[in-house]
Amino acid sequence: VMYMQGVNANILSLGGIALAIGAMVDAAVVMIENAHKKLEHAEHEHGGMTEKLRRKTLIEAAVEVGPALFFSLLIITLSFLPVFSLEAQEGKLFKPLALTKTYSMAAAAGLSVTLIPVLMIMFIKGKILPEEKNPINRFLIAAYRPALTWVMHRPKLVLALALAAILATAWPMSRLGGEFMPALAEGDLLYMPTALPGLSASKA
Repeated sequence: VMYMQGVNANILSLGGIALAIGAMVDAAVVMIENAHKKLEHAEHEHGGMTEKLRRKTLIEAAVEVGPALFFSLLIITLSFLPVFSLEAQEGKLFKPLALTKTYSMAAAAGLSVTLIPVLMIMFIKGKILPEEKNPINRFLIAAYRPALTWVMHRPKLVLALALAAILATAWPMSRLGGEFMPALAEGDLLYMPTALPGLSASKA
């Protein structure tokens, strides 16, 4: 798609793909996490897991979160559309990044509801251990639960701290100035061939 659009593989266009990678894999992570929980509950309820039950559970897990994941990725895709309105120097600088990020997120949105469920059915095999038996999960839950309890008991304080953090950005924002693009000193090399005086046209 980049080739068809005439977008070069430069640091900004590749940067758009790099920016998108984190959001691109989110859908797969959420879908697999949901499938893990569904398999865990199904195995507990039925006292075992058959191949038919596994497939049915995985399809249900994908259908449950698929639409929400698809639209959330589309929203992230649309968030970069204002960049396409930039013109002149800033347009040339940032449009390749916006294009590649948009392509990446649009592809991820499609693959999250088509390829990921198929790969889950193919590769999620074996016994699913409960979340509590994983030592990493136990550590993360033990670390997160006290913090969650603390903030849930102090909603006004948390909101006040969040508002203070937003207000603290007012002074730096006032110092930004009105110039969108600073002057660029790129240090480009200029190649200018020279010829001897009186050189004939055929030799030149």
